[in-house]
Amino acid sequence: MLEFDIDYQQIVDLQDELGATEQQIQQAYSRAINRTAGTLRKMSNKGLKDELELRNTKELRKRLRTIRIRKGKLLDAVTLWYGTNDMKVSAFKGSPKASRGGASFRGTEFPGAFIAKGKGGPRTIFKRKGQERLPIIEQTLPVKDQMDVYLEDEIFTELESIFFKHFTADLRARVIYGVGRK
Repeated sequence: MLEFDIDYQQIVDLQDELGATEQQIQQAYSRAINRTAGTLRKMSNKGLKDELELRNTKELRKRLRTIRIRKGKLLDAVTLWYGTNDMKVSAFKGSPKASRGGASFRGTEFPGAFIAKGKGGPRTIFKRKGQERLPIIEQTLPVKDQMDVYLEDEIFTELESIFFKHFTADLRARVIYGVGRK
């Protein structure tokens, strides 16, 4: 999990500049937190799909959770959880190749494995679990390091600017249209 601190002085300065009430600040803050989480989700899905060279974002959407935490006055928080466990070979672009002792994909060897078509999907790499014909298990590739580096370098560096963009726009609209005034 990644936490970031919001400069409360910027919020107070914006409140003074626009003449916003405390209630408008709280409402704009809450909405900006949610919109920031949504923006980060979209950026993450699109960027990680390209970074990891995935066929589609289906596998990523399963691994990304947004958790809303309500703590009270101006302390609402959103946690973005990323599942960085290994991904199935079928999720990646490319074709597996048969090798001398098994199969290979993107430079990773899978000894004792074989290539077959998955359930309604592309050809992938399977390995038997023991000496019997079944069960077979689809092989996976590690993605944690690549995901961590991308998220820290590309996505989370823009977090504060995204938040303040959403917060400023929402607060300005609330003040102009008188939403949330007591």
